[in-house]
Amino acid sequence: MSTYPELSTAIGTLEKYAIASWWTDRSSSQDRAGMISRMLNQCPEDSRLSIVVYGLPNKDCEGGFSTAGSVTDTNSYRTFLKELTDAVGDRQVLYVVEPDAVGLLAKDNGCGAAAGYLENLKVAVAALSVNPNAELYLDVGYWLLAYANTVSKVATVMRDIGRFGRVKGITINTSNYRSNQECAGYCTNFQNAMGSTSMTCIVDTSRNYNGNTNTDWCNVPTAGIGRPPTSSTGYANLDYFMWIKPPGESDGYCWGGPTAGSFFYNGFKLLWDQGYFVKELGMPRIGESSDPVIVTSGPTLAPTTAPTPTDTLPPWTPAPVTVTPAPVWHTSAPETTAPPITAPWSYEPSPCRPRRLRH
Repeated sequence: MSTYPELSTAIGTLEKYAIASWWTDRSSSQDRAGMISRMLNQCPEDSRLSIVVYGLPNKDCEGGFSTAGSVTDTNSYRTFLKELTDAVGDRQVLYVVEPDAVGLLAKDNGCGAAAGYLENLKVAVAALSVNPNAELYLDVGYWLLAYANTVSKVATVMRDIGRFGRVKGITINTSNYRSNQECAGYCTNFQNAMGSTSMTCIVDTSRNYNGNTNTDWCNVPTAGIGRPPTSSTGYANLDYFMWIKPPGESDGYCWGGPTAGSFFYNGFKLLWDQGYFVKELGMPRIGESSDPVIVTSGPTLAPTTAPTPTDTLPPWTPAPVTVTPAPVWHTSAPETTAPPITAPWSYEPSPCRPRRLRH
């Protein structure tokens, strides 16, 4: 990051943590092959890869922001998935499957049904589940889990798709700002609608440190980088906190941001200055100097567990879980649409996640 030397401390800190890599048909086959090759070479065998799969035919059928890509039908989708599964083999991997797709199936008058999403999601789940060491989470927009009628439709879709592979649960808050507590409540709503706690949830914490009280989604200026990726979430129904949206990636032309997917300097600065590392670890804001934060490695948690990025800074100890978060219900439909999903701009974060340490 020689272009922005004042960001070196912040960038260096974030690069210690796993940020999900995107396997998308918006990148060329050659670029995808290079990405997965670097990931496999960098990540130890006993670590867990984290990959967002985003190449559904007719994806983003409602917003139209991310429709471009090489996958045009089910046959080309099978090829796209096979490239990935052949490369990953039986490695430990966590897949976030097709952001927005379940929501566009479950939404009233959603375009997902006509676009063939249901059958193609079944194809994806079946293909990705061949690896016995893969964990699959389908992405669901949080707003669909806030209303009794829509969460029941999500549950219906998930039951249907779940018959075709080993689906562990759903991801919530991808590229958004809702707080961890709020998302745990949405996960409870989902589990209640499913009539079971067997499916659990992941929350994208990449910029949710301050939460959000409205439905803004585009480069929200009050946002802060949230808690780092970990399996120690403090919530019984949340398996992981993940960074799915790379901090600093623009949502598009709002609040002075550049085109979607580009690096947004001012947005990154706000995320850092208003987020976890400054507010809870006392690290300096960008452009400020202070006494250095001493970084030490924590103990190895298990003989078979790779050293984890979350051990390199003082650990966060979550409060004991005593109750499952109460359901979060709203009384009217949200006045928002899903944010555009783009092939992400990236610095050089680790693509590796620690293996699961609990459950």
